[in-house]
Amino acid sequence: MSDFTSAWAACKDDAARIELFNRWLKSRRPLPSEDARHAAFRLRASLVGLDEEARIARGEQPPVPPCRTPPRTPPRSPPASPKTPKRRELKHQRSACAEAYSVHDDWDDIWIFGYGSILWRQGFAFERSIVGYVKGHVRRFHLADAQHRGTSKDPGRAVMLEQGRDNDRCWGCAFLLPTRDAARILETMDVRESAYEKRCLDLYGRSSDDVPIVRDVVAYVCPRCPQRSKAAGHTGESPITTIASIIASARGPSGRNVDYLYRLDGWLLQHGIRDDHVRSIAKLVHEREEAEEESRVCEDEPCAAAQGRVVVDDGAAEVVSNCGRSLLAVGVVRVVGDFGAGAHVAVVSVAGAAIAAGRTAYAADDLRALAGKRSRCCAELRPRHSGEPGVVIRKADMVLS
Repeated sequence: MSDFTSAWAACKDDAARIELFNRWLKSRRPLPSEDARHAAFRLRASLVGLDEEARIARGEQPPVPPCRTPPRTPPRSPPASPKTPKRRELKHQRSACAEAYSVHDDWDDIWIFGYGSILWRQGFAFERSIVGYVKGHVRRFHLADAQHRGTSKDPGRAVMLEQGRDNDRCWGCAFLLPTRDAARILETMDVRESAYEKRCLDLYGRSSDDVPIVRDVVAYVCPRCPQRSKAAGHTGESPITTIASIIASARGPSGRNVDYLYRLDGWLLQHGIRDDHVRSIAKLVHEREEAEEESRVCEDEPCAAAQGRVVVDDGAAEVVSNCGRSLLAVGVVRVVGDFGAGAHVAVVSVAGAAIAAGRTAYAADDLRALAGKRSRCCAELRPRHSGEPGVVIRKADMVLS
């Protein structure tokens, strides 16, 4: 340990310190305590980040990360003696194979690649994250989801990571697991994603297409075996119109399937990532929802005359016409006509200009009593109202003029 301390003090820059840490890792010499070991890993990660930022500022290409030695081949089990029980022999073989095929050793940093809901809801702790992509894979809405965004009778759709062409890319985010909890988190993920194949892929960034920024990122991929992929819920190729129709109508214990789609599309747009598959489906679903909203208002009475008028002030007219918001009782000036709840009414300005038309949630007498009142006051005056307090015409039930 004294040699390491003196060598560390002799380092002149961050690059030398990083190289010293790498040599220490290869030597496998233990540090005095577990806390010191964790501190060394955190310091190495921070030094790598500082060195990467300095390299980018100088306009240099990042160095090629050292390749990890390939995983050991599974050892051949010795021939079992006649006295050895078969169950014990099978258990020994499984543990030996699991140990041999473990790509990540105890001292390695473990990263998990997220491409779906894990992007905004990880469900585990992580130290840092990096946005990047993996090569040769694509993200597709080919997973039949009957647990979260659908039911067994009407399953929704979620994304899967599938094998693609060599020039395909799938953008996502890699999460670095804490050293102390990495084994536990990885074991939990293995159980949760047991239907998928666990692979270690290289993560690339925006700066370089040739040099990975992180090697051996853990990714859970759709199995290549047809039987296993079908068991995992893989639906196969489907037209995007069919996928959009399923997503628009599916709903499960975790909510609407549409929310999952919009959340994923929003994350990709926020990070400047273009995914034609997700974007195309999101556009189709959005157009379908807009068409359904218009038909919901005008169905069965496309040319029916308004049964009354709701006069609103200039502020409400601005919010409804330009911002696309619902009409609230606080913006109502007066009510013309006698109509009941659910009637088709016209929304006009004080000057008499037509603004919108839609179905009112309040009857004329109730709306006169609530005109100019805030939503909290509306809830007190009409506590038995079944709809949202203070909302006269919802955005979904209104068509702009």
